[in-house]
Amino acid sequence: MKELIELFETHQQGVGEPAIRQAEQNLNARFPQQYVELFQLANGPQIGEWQLFPVKDPDNEKKTWDDVVRQNSEAAELPEELLIIGHDGTGDYVCFTVEDGQAQGAVFLWDHETRQVEKLAPSLKQFILYTTEEEDEE
Repeated sequence: MKELIELFETHQQGVGEPAIRQAEQNLNARFPQQYVELFQLANGPQIGEWQLFPVKDPDNEKKTWDDVVRQNSEAAELPEELLIIGHDGTGDYVCFTVEDGQAQGAVFLWDHETRQVEKLAPSLKQFILYTTEEEDEE
């Protein structure tokens, strides 16, 4: 994931593994390893039009208060098996699916207008690459 940092629109400081594990505990779901690696490098990066929600960082609470746990607790209209990780500002979310307490690696779009779920990428890394390639083409 380190090689992808230069593709981000923002360069947020990473968050420690204890904060990530606390978020997992609060969400009752383990994050995929790529997510953990990414957030240790950049907490809440913007990737193209997508803003990923930060993990609450006890060392930076003001900038991380609107975190992934809070967002998931307020997203009542989404199916239970979705774990939202970011948004594009229009009401659409990027998500993981959760099975048996483990967030799966594929990234999905939840469309707020249709309330349908569509697979965007087989992994977070591929999502980042696809999203930044699309931005470059525009």
